[in-house]
Amino acid sequence: MPKFTPDITRVREAVQELIERHHMPGVGLGIVVGGEPVHLEAFGKAEITAGKEYSVDSRQRIASITKTMIGLSVMALVDEGRLSLEDKVPALLPDITFHGPAESLTVWNLLTHTGGIGEAPSPNDLSHAFSKLFAESDPSKSLPELYDDGVTIEVPPGSKWAYANHGFTLLGEILERTEKAPLQDILQHRVFGPLGMTSSDIKDVPHPDLAQGYTQAASEDDWRLIDFFGIELESRDAADGYNMPGKFARVWGNPAAGGVQSTVTDMATYACALLRDSKGIVRRETFARMTSDQYRPDKRLPGWGLSFGVQERGPHRGFGHGGAAFGGWNSYMGIFPDLDAAIIFHMNLWSNSFESMTPTVINAFLGIDDAAPDGLATDPGILASAPGIYELPGNTPLTDLRPRFNYGRIQLRQEDSGLVLYSRRGAWKEGARLLPVSPEDPELFNVQVDGLPPVKIALVRGDDGAIRAVHLPALVEAVRNPEFEPWV
Repeated sequence: MPKFTPDITRVREAVQELIERHHMPGVGLGIVVGGEPVHLEAFGKAEITAGKEYSVDSRQRIASITKTMIGLSVMALVDEGRLSLEDKVPALLPDITFHGPAESLTVWNLLTHTGGIGEAPSPNDLSHAFSKLFAESDPSKSLPELYDDGVTIEVPPGSKWAYANHGFTLLGEILERTEKAPLQDILQHRVFGPLGMTSSDIKDVPHPDLAQGYTQAASEDDWRLIDFFGIELESRDAADGYNMPGKFARVWGNPAAGGVQSTVTDMATYACALLRDSKGIVRRETFARMTSDQYRPDKRLPGWGLSFGVQERGPHRGFGHGGAAFGGWNSYMGIFPDLDAAIIFHMNLWSNSFESMTPTVINAFLGIDDAAPDGLATDPGILASAPGIYELPGNTPLTDLRPRFNYGRIQLRQEDSGLVLYSRRGAWKEGARLLPVSPEDPELFNVQVDGLPPVKIALVRGDDGAIRAVHLPALVEAVRNPEFEPWV
């Protein structure tokens, strides 16, 4: 197969367009092809007031990309026979209190975010759900002491996907107990040292080379987000009219959910290793399992492997992870093994819109256009049966916190000869057109909002052929509820 040659100019133009549109302070870009970095570049400022340039060796809080390194370390122990994916978590952590159906909770569940653990560890934490994510905790207290209300398993493990930072906090505790060492020593021994990542650690403390993080607030909705997430700022005065300096807050508990700091240079090294089946961190067949479907109810939409997200971008299979650190950092790493290529994207700005920015860079890198074809008509049967109100099923506030906050109930409405989706909040609140993607799959649609990349959703038919549910991003299913009145 010919070596993939990305259009570097096209990628740079996409990045620069995002910088200008979103007034980003600093950005780092890394492109890997054939197991080697082919383009590393930085744009903008690591610190605005001092005029310090962002560089490919500026440190970045890569946040949840950390989870892939934790996953590799866990799976290395599985390879060595010291852990099993079927091991029961309560047995591994007998001094942590679990509430709910925890008896079947396994290591596999934690690695796939199917453990029934929500955004907050217990119902008592819901009013301040993110105070146990990026927030100071007493370092003298053990994890069982920190989880003073225990950890609630809200739904039976394996029955539902819900992103669970606290699941990886538990994995970090399992790693430390099994290895009898702190996480920094474990990752240094298993990941950073063997790969030569000399500017990476999971100490989760400020560092002289760490780029200053920034946060933006241009509207009341932005301030609502900042207050909801509990994001602390060094100042509410924007350094350049747009970017407010954020305050460094450590990852609560142990830093397994998101404590790694790294650079574009080191992350390109990491991506090279992932393109080489982890370069010996785990066995080749183990890595293949980690980056293949482990939980993916709808094959048309993204799913999850073992600590890695998995999906297709156009014709290309990909895996990777994103990361958001409150106070001012967002990151993305995408690996495309059929192209033997990867892309790294860092910015020292926290934005809840980051997931809508990354497709612009990824598509420019891959040379694809994910817009729906022009002129495809919505299937008449779908057009007739889809309109109505859809909601998240069950009373599960812990595992539904993100989708409830991001969009809540949705309404499908026929307008002219197509469907329009309305959400209670978020980017679709004012309405988003549903554009059919393929005549071979009439239930698959792009959600299109002017100025944003399209997002795929899938409609689901019931036994009678009518639409009964909607599969939304982040493995969320919303089901029809005829008891609710349309609000549009």
